Amino acid sequence: MNYIPLKHITNLFLLFFATTAIAQNTATDSTLADVTVNTKYKPNVAESVKIDIQPTLEEPKVKSPTYSFVFPNAAYKPKSVYTPIDPVFIKLEKPEDIFDNYIEIGGGNYLTSYVDARINNIQDKYYTYGLHFKHHAANASNNPEQGLFSQNHIKAYGLSEKGNDLYAEIDYNRNVVHYYGYLADTANPPLELGDINQIYNDISAKTTWSVNKSRMSNTFDIGFNLFDKLGENESTFKVLNFSKFKVGKNRVLLDVGAMYTQLTETAKYKRLFIDIKPHYQFNFKKYTFDIGLNANYIGELDSSRNEIKLAPHLKAETYLVPKKLRVYIGITGDLQKNTLQSISYENLFLGNNLNLSNPYTFKYFAGMNGSFKRFVEFGIKIQQETIADQYLFINDTNNLLNFTTVEDDMNKFTFSGELKFNVNQNIDLGFRGNIYSYSTDTVKEVWHLPTYDAALFATVRLADKIYINGGYFATSSRQARDIAGKRSTLAAINDINVGAEYRYKKNISGFIHVNNILNKRYEIWNNYRAQGLNILAGVTFSL
Repeated sequence: MNYIPLKHITNLFLLFFATTAIAQNTATDSTLADVTVNTKYKPNVAESVKIDIQPTLEEPKVKSPTYSFVFPNAAYKPKSVYTPIDPVFIKLEKPEDIFDNYIEIGGGNYLTSYVDARINNIQDKYYTYGLHFKHHAANASNNPEQGLFSQNHIKAYGLSEKGNDLYAEIDYNRNVVHYYGYLADTANPPLELGDINQIYNDISAKTTWSVNKSRMSNTFDIGFNLFDKLGENESTFKVLNFSKFKVGKNRVLLDVGAMYTQLTETAKYKRLFIDIKPHYQFNFKKYTFDIGLNANYIGELDSSRNEIKLAPHLKAETYLVPKKLRVYIGITGDLQKNTLQSISYENLFLGNNLNLSNPYTFKYFAGMNGSFKRFVEFGIKIQQETIADQYLFINDTNNLLNFTTVEDDMNKFTFSGELKFNVNQNIDLGFRGNIYSYSTDTVKEVWHLPTYDAALFATVRLADKIYINGGYFATSSRQARDIAGKRSTLAAINDINVGAEYRYKKNISGFIHVNNILNKRYEIWNNYRAQGLNILAGVTFSL
């Protein structure tokens, strides 16, 4: 296990304070903000808020609008160590008249079919219930190399807001992909679609109970999940509780959770995870502090292996320019609790009998974010991480069609930045990017991980009926290990997407998405190429 040299930690803090000193003469700010996926959303960019009496030490984020994503290729979901901006079409939601009931139907090349429908009751003051169905598939010919896939999702849910809030849902997902990462002319005999398909069945149930009082709030979650993949069956049970107490002008937070997971394949694996995270948040003059402890327990019940991980949780922030420029710094550590479900959704082409590691990350971070003249938002962040048991995806040398994992201890440095322009209520422009640096103990390369990723996006509202939007996504070349155990280089990704929506009437609109305009069949994973130019068009009916 490698630890961060003291000089690196010193340099990190020196860089932060140097940046802070410079920023005192400017009125700039921003932070790296992840894009949240919602179905219906009314964009509303709020002004930065100053620190009030009650401290809120969540990591500052730029108030970017929320977008809905339509994935042109279901295969691209690499999220193991970095969180990329997915090369997908960014769809601007309607700024007004958001409906509770709608159906969206579309189709395109690759024999693509798309349906998204939601039905809700909208009459009752205290109770909400509904049904959501989504289908997205590409079924062009019988050539799996075209990236054929099928995604189906259905969810039923209900919410009671009479007194304390009570929410419950049950949902089912069925995903189908094909192991097409092989040279078709080398397969003897030729492989049929049925020979290389992978079917994921995923059913879950969850209920949430929330209590909010003047001096205390509490949220209790309980959930269950069943996941099936190529004869591997996994069941997971979760119990989570988050409590918040006001103590004078300060707050005490207690996050407690337990998760039990059991995997059945050729053998059984049973794991118990317990988290206990007490935090105390308070203000001192113009500074806000969050001091706490993150405690993680891992129990390998089948082998009687037990381990406890402890890490401090320290954050501090302040405004250098009131309501405009905020700086923050912190140290924390936490455990990533992997399941067969979670790691399968990162890489849809995994084989069986995986070693499910649970990486533990200890990190130092610092940054600043804010706004300038109400239409410019910006942010930067630096972060140093020490990761134990980080997994990387490589081709399985025993099966050329799928992937397995290797583990190693890793040091990772990230520099992130975001810049967003709200030109007016009709035009948003933005940039977001990350630069990465890695070091490992034993593996030769950080397989499939980039040294940078970046995205540009724009959303434009023309008149009252036409909405134009687009995005550009780029990532560096990546290293992969081929089936012979030799290193290969995956070319850099450059992906351009453009779309438009025409609002014919208040409740009827048409849309078109043009994805991968450059028609670059770049490799998502080694030997797994994305779809080329693909078009999706359709109509939306709202009620």
